[in-house]
Amino acid sequence: MTSLVVLTSCTGKTYSYMDYRLEMEYKAGFSIMQLTDIHLGIQSDVNATEALLKEEIEQGSPNLIIFTGDTFMDATKSIVDSFFTFADSFDIPFAFTYGNHDAQGDYDKFYIPDKIMGCRNSMYIDYNDDDLFGQTNYYIDIVDNNYVKYRVYIVDSNSYYAPDGFTEKYDVIHEEQIAHIEDIAKNDTSYSVNSLAFFHIPLYEYDDAYKLYYDGTNYDTSMGFGKNREKVSYGYKRTDAFARMKAAGINSMFVGHDHINDSTLMYQDVILSYGVKSTREIYNEKYGYALISLDGTSRLKLSDISHVFLGEDK
Repeated sequence: MTSLVVLTSCTGKTYSYMDYRLEMEYKAGFSIMQLTDIHLGIQSDVNATEALLKEEIEQGSPNLIIFTGDTFMDATKSIVDSFFTFADSFDIPFAFTYGNHDAQGDYDKFYIPDKIMGCRNSMYIDYNDDDLFGQTNYYIDIVDNNYVKYRVYIVDSNSYYAPDGFTEKYDVIHEEQIAHIEDIAKNDTSYSVNSLAFFHIPLYEYDDAYKLYYDGTNYDTSMGFGKNREKVSYGYKRTDAFARMKAAGINSMFVGHDHINDSTLMYQDVILSYGVKSTREIYNEKYGYALISLDGTSRLKLSDISHVFLGEDK
């Protein structure tokens, strides 16, 4: 396992796709835990929230944890410090991507990556002088005897953009980020890799899929499970990210952002899955985690994904 972080800018040097690669070993029963929308901030009971997350992590017992954004909102440096000390204490590799709130705190853009870099178990890469938008555009190959069984893309879906120059809306995954994923898929052609992508803000296709398969409370359970309790809050414009990521071999996508949505759907032969809001720090008492099982023999199936709820709707 390798841990590396430096910071990013929008313009600069083009690195090799291999410079964004991390690796960890596959083992039987491998699972990924998705924790999302933790929302630690100045009004949080940090000790209580960390105790709840500890319960989730110990119950799920994953091989890899992925935090898919909005871990922080209006946080302080001490809250960030406490969280990454906590995350590192389990001796479980963890990856991190950003949501639309993580940068909102009493720290600059260097602070969170610096803290991740200091963690023994972090899985993180970025470059302060590269030409990719966003701070997380890396991938993790899960290998068994030098054979890549699964590839996990960690993607920054960014935060806000004002298309009219005044009104902020949610941003999208940018063109150069998609081209970066295509470059990885094109150049690493020695394996037929089962590829998963983790980011924060859902694509338009999440809404398309839900409207297609669900009609009120009646839906085709062979094509999905779970429920959306609020609208899909996608980016400010529809892009070709879904089609191009699919063409690059990504056959399952995992997001957060919409705190009380937990649908997992098969759409155009790609799994589109929401994580589960993982703490009590934001509205509604339904919280928990998603667990993704990698059986090592086939591409991901709907049955390989489970949502575990510690709290219930109110």
